[in-house]
Amino acid sequence: MRETFRAWQEQFETFALEVIFGERRGKKAAAMRGALFCLSKVFLIIVKGRRWLYEVRIIRDHPLGVQVITVGNLTVGGTGKTPVVEKFARLLTDQGRKVAILSRGYRSKPPSLVQQLRNRFSLQEDLVPPRVVSDAKNLLLNSEDAGDEPYMLASNLKDVV
Repeated sequence: MRETFRAWQEQFETFALEVIFGERRGKKAAAMRGALFCLSKVFLIIVKGRRWLYEVRIIRDHPLGVQVITVGNLTVGGTGKTPVVEKFARLLTDQGRKVAILSRGYRSKPPSLVQQLRNRFSLQEDLVPPRVVSDAKNLLLNSEDAGDEPYMLASNLKDVV
């Protein structure tokens, strides 16, 4: 059943990308474009509201105390983010820097629905601890638990956490 859902999800993602890039025509594509337009307006309101909450300091940032390089942000798959991350990590490691890669773990095994709801509505922070894929020497998770790309990066970059 999980494979069936994944196959459907991939077909839907492909269809959505074809609609976004103007490669699909017809009533379904037009309906999806309309829905995406409406969702984009909702997203705009949410982003502006969140930015305002930071500006008035209702939500505060949490400095990490280390330099951070962000690759991607809201970019969809297939734009070359993972190879860029690997290149940056190799370059910085070769320069003697200690490198750690943080990822949301695309295609990793998601928490259960109950756990997701508990995390979303709980007042406690960090109910789900981060998953450490590698300790810079050994792989600690498999690709299903870590996600395809974090696992690949951990496999290719032995001196990176």
